Amino acid sequence: MSEITLTQASRLIAAGTAAAEAEGMKAVFAVLDKGANLVAFARMDGAWLASNELAIAKARTSVMFQAPTAALAAPLEIGKPALHFDHIHSPGLLLVGGGVPLYDSDGVLIGGLGASGGSPDQDDALARAATATA
Repeated sequence: MSEITLTQASRLIAAGTAAAEAEGMKAVFAVLDKGANLVAFARMDGAWLASNELAIAKARTSVMFQAPTAALAAPLEIGKPALHFDHIHSPGLLLVGGGVPLYDSDGVLIGGLGASGGSPDQDDALARAATATA
């Protein structure tokens, strides 16, 4: 059974940090294991303190739904069914871009990564950049 290691999590955070620096952003990164337990966390100097919990919530959401959070952030449309969960009903989940699930080489879920520091689209790009070489 595969598990994410601290070494892997640290590499993901380093890649995310490099992507944020390249974009002139200050971001927070959280890596959780497949049980949604924190493995590694980093807040770049000057990143918003509010981003701490947001990064963790995005990583948790990507683990719980085994999907990128951007894919779960469908806009609400009048007259159409909507998802029946949000941060009020499901504490610790966040349905905006910036969270991605992590899989091993066999496609087995091993965790999730969350990024926060910009718009949902920017955070999604950071999370994807962090995992691009994983």
